Amino acid sequence: MTATDHGPVPVARPSAPPVQDVARREGLAPALRLLLREHSPRSAPRGPSGFALLPEDWAAGCTVLRRYPLAGGPVVVVRDPRPAPEGGGGALDRSELLRLRLGVVEGLRDACVDHLAARPSGESTVLMQPMVKGQLAEALAQQLELSALLDSGTRPQGPFLRNVHGQITRNGRSLLRLLGAYGYLADGPGATAEASELLADIHDPVKEDR
Repeated sequence: MTATDHGPVPVARPSAPPVQDVARREGLAPALRLLLREHSPRSAPRGPSGFALLPEDWAAGCTVLRRYPLAGGPVVVVRDPRPAPEGGGGALDRSELLRLRLGVVEGLRDACVDHLAARPSGESTVLMQPMVKGQLAEALAQQLELSALLDSGTRPQGPFLRNVHGQITRNGRSLLRLLGAYGYLADGPGATAEASELLADIHDPVKEDR
C-alpha cells in the first residue's frame, strides 16, 4: 500500500494468476467457475462426505443446504447423494484453491479501502486514521507474503496446507473487523469470506492426507 494525497492505495498485482485475479475483481462465483473449468457440473469435485460449494447454476440435482447471494453471482452449499468421485475433494487443484481464497481476501481489502475512504472522521476519513492504516498495512503485508509463497512454486501439503488456509482465514477476519457491521450484511463482504472459509473446510487437506 502506498500513500498519496488522497490516502492509501491498494497495491495492484497485474501478474496475479487468473483465478486469483478473478476472485479479487469479479467475485467468488466467477472464480469458482474458472477453478472448475476442467470439470462439468456432474463431476464437480466435492468433499468426502458429498458436500461442495458451487455456483448456483451448477447445483442442478443436488440438495441445496445454503445459498449466498454474493456480488458476482450466488453460490450454494450442496450435498450430492451420489458417491464421491475417486479421491474425493483431492480432484480440486489445491494450489489453485489457495489462489482463489487469496484473491477473495485481496478483494476484501479493496472493499475496506473503498468503504473506509467514504466514511468521514473529523476533517478526514476513517481510512486515514493511523490505527486503521496500520491494520490495513499489516493485512497487505500478510497477503504479499502468501503471494510470494505461492509464486515460489511451493505446493503445500497436509498440515502445512491447512496452516496456509488458516492464515488466509485470519487475514480475512481481520479485515472484516475493520468493516464493522457493514461487513456482516447478508450479501456483503462477510458472506463472501464465510463462503471462502467453507470451501476450505469442505476440501480439508488433512482429512484427505491421513
